[in-house]
Amino acid sequence: MLCTNDWEEIYNENVLQSHATEMSDHCPLILGLREGIVGKKRFHFESFWPKLEGFYDAVQQSWEGQVICNCPLETISIKLKRLTKALQSWSQKQVGNIKSQLALARHILHRLEMAQDHRALSSDENWLRCKLKQHCLFLASLERTIARLRSRVRYLKEGDANTSFFHKQAGFRKRKNFISKLVDGDQVAINQEDKHKILFEHFDGVLGQARTRAVTFDLAAFHRAGIDLSDLDQPFTEDEIWATIQSLPADRAPGPDGYTGRFYKTCWPIIKSDFTAALVFLQQGDARRLELLNSAYLTLIPKKVEALEAKDFRPISLVHSFAKLVTKMLANRLAPFLDRLVATNQSAFTRGRCIHDNFMLVQQTIKVLHHRKIASLFLKLDISKAFDSVAWAFLLEILEHLGFGAVWRNLISNLLKSASTQVILNGEPGEIISNQRGLRQGDPLSPMLFI
Repeated sequence: MLCTNDWEEIYNENVLQSHATEMSDHCPLILGLREGIVGKKRFHFESFWPKLEGFYDAVQQSWEGQVICNCPLETISIKLKRLTKALQSWSQKQVGNIKSQLALARHILHRLEMAQDHRALSSDENWLRCKLKQHCLFLASLERTIARLRSRVRYLKEGDANTSFFHKQAGFRKRKNFISKLVDGDQVAINQEDKHKILFEHFDGVLGQARTRAVTFDLAAFHRAGIDLSDLDQPFTEDEIWATIQSLPADRAPGPDGYTGRFYKTCWPIIKSDFTAALVFLQQGDARRLELLNSAYLTLIPKKVEALEAKDFRPISLVHSFAKLVTKMLANRLAPFLDRLVATNQSAFTRGRCIHDNFMLVQQTIKVLHHRKIASLFLKLDISKAFDSVAWAFLLEILEHLGFGAVWRNLISNLLKSASTQVILNGEPGEIISNQRGLRQGDPLSPMLFI
């Protein structure tokens, strides 16, 4: 099917699918112009908000409002939800609908330029014309910034491409990741509700059901000895928290709360006291109401071109910003000890090591054995879905054996048991899954615990 660029910009959520040929030898094409999303639009912290006048006043006024609650974690949850509503209201008044404003400004500017061809403009009209040009540049810049973030293009700096390019890239990503149908045995689901049901049943079986172990291991008999990791149990400090926030990516895909690293970096002086209190409260072992700040959206990335079953998608977790901050702090603390914790034959996920070293080692070993004419057998083991199959009880046993203290293990346990997940299908979140096992791909701490 052929279409123009203008048509694609108007119907940027179109989906083209083939249908059964039946009696004819021609393959009919079904064009869906829009896939509606049930429910309200997800909140997203916009990167340009801190540059606008009145932003910090709106944040401070909302954040410093009274909250009747004794739990620091619940206080954070209440204030974030209240701030979300405040920022949405402030943005609507301060910015409004950018596309509508830009179209209106361009229309008035065009009328003034048409009038200038027949008569001289008055001083007020000239002033309005100049102001409209400045306003159009400002609105066009905001539109380009928003489109750039939605397109997920990181190889171009802001301003290096026009808005149309970013819109096309965003539309391409939507169509590429759009799940038109799912197959579950003999069932083929094409509507949103049935597809949600298939995904929920699959991932609830993977993440939401713990498995009992019939046997256990004597780790002291065959596993490497532990090391002194008492430094990991030291209390969090303000300097450590701020250093972690500075290392957060500014505008990566946000979790269920919608806040990114840019929010923490720009608003830290306002939110510092509440977040510091919540982090200290959590580290001391009190995880009441942590589930409010430990949810995640599960976005599905196709593993192959024809992804039809739930198992054909790679689940990536978009974690709540608070839980991501906590796990990022733990990951930063753990990083200096990884070289001593991880065996030298494990060459992935560890700074200073390269996964290609293993391939070179195998290649050279095969050459030596072939040269010496020694009969040998090589096995390549696939650890697919290992993130999903990690048993929490066994993980905590490993951590204790390696020398992790009670404070660290308790914190890890609280983060695991309070986690919940919603599968995102074509932009719409599904039912809540209470995690019972596995580690979240996309969580900063998961790769380190996995190795």
